[in-house]
Amino acid sequence: MIPRRIQISLFALSIVLAGSLLYFFNVTKDIRATTDIAIDEIEFEQAGAPLYEETDLPVEVKLFFPGTNNDVLLRTRNSTIFSSTEVSNRARQLIDLLIEGAGDPALFGSLPPGTGLNELFTSDDGIAYVDFNSAISLNHPGGILPEQSTIYSIVNSLVYNLPEIQSVKILVDGVEKETLAGHYLLLLPLELDLSISDVSMPEVASAPERD
Repeated sequence: MIPRRIQISLFALSIVLAGSLLYFFNVTKDIRATTDIAIDEIEFEQAGAPLYEETDLPVEVKLFFPGTNNDVLLRTRNSTIFSSTEVSNRARQLIDLLIEGAGDPALFGSLPPGTGLNELFTSDDGIAYVDFNSAISLNHPGGILPEQSTIYSIVNSLVYNLPEIQSVKILVDGVEKETLAGHYLLLLPLELDLSISDVSMPEVASAPERD
């Protein structure tokens, strides 16, 4: 028979153990509840303001991508954005499409892997300031033609499709860079250049001559 003193000690130990398990259960429950709340908040938190309204109409645009053949540096593919009243929202839609890529084996991606858009805004004098993360520079293979194709994929896609934009200034992490990856200069805002692409500006109909 177990001595009474040992029985009392075992009983006291069981009470302590039960209390410890209860405390652990409650703490674990609180942690899970806190984690569930955090996950719910992240899951339902809006990523940002939408780039267009549900009532905005679709608009066909031309995106410029590097071609796999050597006849021209950039080839175009048709795509669609939505006609937001804010030119910066339309410009962001175009950049998002460039980041997604052409989805065409006849075209290269114009932006290096990991490239993301930090910020984009337009000035009253028609300059679009486009700020990318550092991946556009660090992950770029370099070389004069690859850099030119990346730069003018951005410039041409914005200026060709958005009449409010006359030129594009490319920034990297909010900083002005001399070149993208060692070759092509970025110091000045760049204008549309269709001489390296497979399209030309549509001709503007001239007014009829008077007799």
